Formats: sequence, structure tokens, C-alpha cells
Amino acid sequence: MAPKLVSFFPNKTDVVITIQASSFQHIRGGLENSIYIGFNKPILHKFYGQVIPLSIVSGVLLMIGCFMVLFALYRIAQKQPSHIWLFLGIFILCLSRRSFFAVPFIYTLFTNIPWLWGTRFEYLLTELVCLFFLLYVFLLPHQLIHRFLLLITCAVIIVNVVVTLTQQPLIFQSFFFQSFAISFLIFANLLYGVYRIYRDQIPYSKANAFAIVLVCLTFIHDYLLGLKLFDSVEIAFYSSCVYFMVVTLQLSCDYAVQSYKTELLNKKLLQWNKMLDQKVQERTQAVTQLNEQLALQARIDALTSAYNRYALNIEIQQRFKQAIEAESSLVFYMIDVDYFKKYNDYYGHLKGDDILKTLVKIIDSILPASGFLARYGGEEFAILLSDLSMEQAQEFAEKLCRVIRSLELEHANREDGKPYITISVGAAVMDPAHSYSSVDCLMKTADQQLFYQAKIQRDKACIQ
Repeated sequence: MAPKLVSFFPNKTDVVITIQASSFQHIRGGLENSIYIGFNKPILHKFYGQVIPLSIVSGVLLMIGCFMVLFALYRIAQKQPSHIWLFLGIFILCLSRRSFFAVPFIYTLFTNIPWLWGTRFEYLLTELVCLFFLLYVFLLPHQLIHRFLLLITCAVIIVNVVVTLTQQPLIFQSFFFQSFAISFLIFANLLYGVYRIYRDQIPYSKANAFAIVLVCLTFIHDYLLGLKLFDSVEIAFYSSCVYFMVVTLQLSCDYAVQSYKTELLNKKLLQWNKMLDQKVQERTQAVTQLNEQLALQARIDALTSAYNRYALNIEIQQRFKQAIEAESSLVFYMIDVDYFKKYNDYYGHLKGDDILKTLVKIIDSILPASGFLARYGGEEFAILLSDLSMEQAQEFAEKLCRVIRSLELEHANREDGKPYITISVGAAVMDPAHSYSSVDCLMKTADQQLFYQAKIQRDKACIQ
């Protein structure tokens, strides 16, 4: 039964060849394979005509199997369910290796493996092919094989593996062909599963299910061929190759489509992230502007648009501290509109509001760039100026009174007989020669100058 390829060179014209052959109770009966006798070149041509295509197909299967196994292992490492691809990959690897130990026995060309172990390897790999194929089909959707039938078949295969490793070919070959009869039950179960898919219109690849049935059918064909029930050629290997190549092409196509979709999604994600960043920047800028506006509104008097009392308290604290640290001067002015209550009583509050707005505009127009104008309350205003001497502070206070007086804004309800709006100014100067222990003391001094000096005479500026 061992494969032999013998060449000899006769030295006579006539050659007599004697062959003694016995079945030795071989399970298949007679010789394992046909004997070819003839010239060296055509015999080798026929032999390599079998070896080369089989080697190429086996090599392709080997690469597909390695790809499938690595693909599954990487996915499993990422905690993704991929056992079905792992079993399919091992199945392909076992099938590609089995072809080296089956006809035409490619392993004899480059190894010294004994024929006994070559036969063992052929059957062991055949049994592993069956095992992993069943596991692969079982993990397919809609359970094409019943779990109980799978367990029984796996047990039979395991027993076959043990017998193959421990017994002689006459025994393990006979046991394999006998136990392989269970494949008819598997095939019937598969047919029923495919029938359910078609009958119930289950959303599953009907072409894939039909291809699996064809592969199983070719396995049964080769089994019957091994029993010498008819004369044909083995086709299970080639049908499996076609199926695996189609599956691999489908996986490659799915992977390419998925990769393309992933690239598109990544591009869209980048665009969305860019748009989102832009939106966030715009929103942040808008919120910042809004916060600035709110902060400004919180410091601005709603009627006159001058700073309010809250802003004044913050500003005077800062300037007071800076003046002390820099040993510079700080002037605090208190301004009051003369007889403003009588103006409101006579002209009305709306007219009075217009007067306050006008006064703020005029004062703001003559205020230095570093000046700070705030509405202190009612008809009272406050001004902060830095780096002025006592004389300069006095001049600015008098200028305030003079400019407002020159407007000649009508006021017919005054007690002193003047027919126009005037203001009274009180101020306090803090410099190295005039120190104050706190802001309150500075403000109190200016208030006293206003109400106890300037307001007595009206239209007057008093400073200390």
C-alpha cells in the first residue's frame, strides 16, 4: 500500500516484470491505487500532473486557514465573538494538511515519514476535519445541527482519534468507515435545517446554507467511493476548497466594505468634531461675550449708562490700594444736582430723568481718560481721578460747575432765583500730604465737603 515511484534502466531489449500482489485483508481490497508501467517521462508527467495542482490548492488553503485563524484570534483578543471563524480556520488548516498525506502522497517527496504514520496522519486529519466542520456548522445561525446529535458525533470522532493512534491501519481504517455512517444522520439534519430556512423565509444566507449541504454531500460521496460502492474520483477536497475560497472572498468583500464605511464614518466624525469644536468655540465666545455684557450690565446704571454704586465700590478700593502702594494721589468727587426734587415736582420725573442723562453725557465728555464716573444714588454722582495735585483737583471741580452752569438748562422752581440747572461739588484729595486710613474716611470727607460746605451756597465746589 506504500506509494512507490521506481525508475530503472534496462540493458536488454525485452524486459520481464513480475508482480506479486495480495490484499492482506485490506479494507478496500486489492491494491490501494492503480499501477502505471511505462517510460519514465510520461509516468512522471502523470504523477506531477496530480502533485502540482494539489500542492497549489493546498498552499492556497494553508494561507486561507492561517488568515482565518489569526483573524479569529485577534478578534477574540479584542473580546469579540469569533469562535466560529476560529473553528473554520482550523478546519481549513487540517484539510490542507490532509491533502499532503492522501493520494498522491505528496509527503513522500520531501519527508521520510513511514507509510504507517503517513496513513495515521491522513485519518487523524480527516477526523479533525470532520470535528471542526461540525463545530463550525453548529455555531452558524439557526442551529443547522441539533446539539444532541453534535455531542454524539463528537464522541464518535474522539473514539476514532484514540483508535487511530493506538491500532494498526487494518483496524482503525475499518473502524473509521463503519463509524462514518453517522454522517448520514448529520446530512439529514442539515437538510432539515436548510428546509426550515427556505420554508420559514428566515433572513439568513440561503446560498451559504445550500453550499454547506453540497460540501457534506461530497464528503458522503468520497465515503461511498472509499467503500468501492462505485467508481469515481474524490471531490470533497475540491468542493471544500471552492467553498472556503468563496467564504474568504465574502469576508474580504465584507471587510473592504466595512473598512470603507469606517473610513467614511471617521471622516464624518472628524468633520463633526471640527464642526463641534467650532460650535463650542462660537458658543464659548458667545457665552464669554454674554458674561461680559452681564458683568458690564451689573456695573452700569440702567438710566444714565454711568457706572453704578456697586462698580464704584470695587473701583475705589482698587485705586485706593494702588495710590497707597505707588504713593500717588487719588481724588474722590461727590456731585449733587441743586434743587433736583423741586425740579421733579415742577417738570415731572421723566423730564428729571432726561436732565440726569444729559448731565452724565456732559460730565463724561470733559472727564479725563483715566476718570471714573458713577451714579451714587438719586441725583448724586461720584468721580474718581488719579495723579492730581490739590490745585488740579480744585480746578477740575470748578470746571464741572462752570460747564453745567453754561448749559443753562431751564429750572424755574429754584428757591434762590437762578433760572437754570447747577451742581454742587465736594471733593477729598488723598496724597502724601493728606492721608486717609480707609476708603470710608476718604468718601466721608468728600460727602462732608458736599453737604456741609458746597450745598450751603449751591453751585459751589469745595475740596479738602
